Amino acid sequence: MIEKIKILLLLRHAKSSWKNKELDDHDRPLNKRGKMEAIKMGEYLKKTNLIPDVIVTSSALRALDTTTLVCRHSDYKKLVEVNFTLHKGGIDSYIKAIAETPQDKDVLMLVGHNPVLEELVTMLTNSSINISTCTMVQINLYVTNWKNIVSQYIFRSEIVKIWKP
Repeated sequence: MIEKIKILLLLRHAKSSWKNKELDDHDRPLNKRGKMEAIKMGEYLKKTNLIPDVIVTSSALRALDTTTLVCRHSDYKKLVEVNFTLHKGGIDSYIKAIAETPQDKDVLMLVGHNPVLEELVTMLTNSSINISTCTMVQINLYVTNWKNIVSQYIFRSEIVKIWKP
């Protein structure tokens, strides 16, 4: 069987604001630094021509704001899927989002939260890394289908790059 590469981009939301202590965690917006980081990440994707085929983001405002700025500055023109389980969900919600990606899509970006993103990297690559705000990790998965990550099927994977704005 020919080995195929699926590219998974894991992006932690950019730095959020804690100015308004009354806001629910889900509703915290980006702060000024976070907005600049998200813009830089979008520009980086455009410069490196690593535009995702699909973007799935958490429903939390800081993740939505990050995704919007990344899309705008990378020239990503497709629909973005807002996943309401990624904000408070555990690793299973992220695995499910990956597994539901259409087979014909080769580059998936998930925009989400820690500590789950770090757990996901460890699970997929057997490597432990720190993912600070607006850090993106590129993982190459040697699978023919996104669904393969949920089965007992053993596959090769590698962290290709870690970007921090």
